[in-house]
Amino acid sequence: MRTAKQTITETFIYLLTEQAFEDLSVKDIVSYAGISRSTFYLHFTDKYELMDAVRSQVNGRFLQIYNEPSDAETINLKICQHVFRYRSFYRQEFSDAGRIHELTRRFADELEPVFGDEDLAVFAGWGTIGYLASWVKSGFAMGPQEAADKLMKILFTDWTANLADTRERSG
Repeated sequence: MRTAKQTITETFIYLLTEQAFEDLSVKDIVSYAGISRSTFYLHFTDKYELMDAVRSQVNGRFLQIYNEPSDAETINLKICQHVFRYRSFYRQEFSDAGRIHELTRRFADELEPVFGDEDLAVFAGWGTIGYLASWVKSGFAMGPQEAADKLMKILFTDWTANLADTRERSG
């Protein structure tokens, strides 16, 4: 059985598909959830605290994916499926450069032990989040599997070979 807090959170995430965060009110949330305002305020002081709780939960799950034992292909697919599942949240999240920066910093911190190199973790973090933000901005023009496949292609591209080819053609 879902708790009132889970109901509020799930309703909030759903309502983000219907309207922008700025336009969403506590009244909208409680009305759709079928709960009283006092129940909402028992758990959250306002919609901003609710957004922070959802951000912590959803981004926390995103960051956990890299800590699960798996190969890179499966991890990338899980990440793309996660972003797609919470697409209404990520549409909001990736429309804010500050939020992108914060998630990227946290993601790079998670990647550092995986890569064993801070610079590579920062590069991979920014590249991955940038790619995902672009996918979100496109309105999810492709499905999670295709997005994961393209992310894998980027990950395993030999950039030095591409750079050498470019120099030969221009030189």
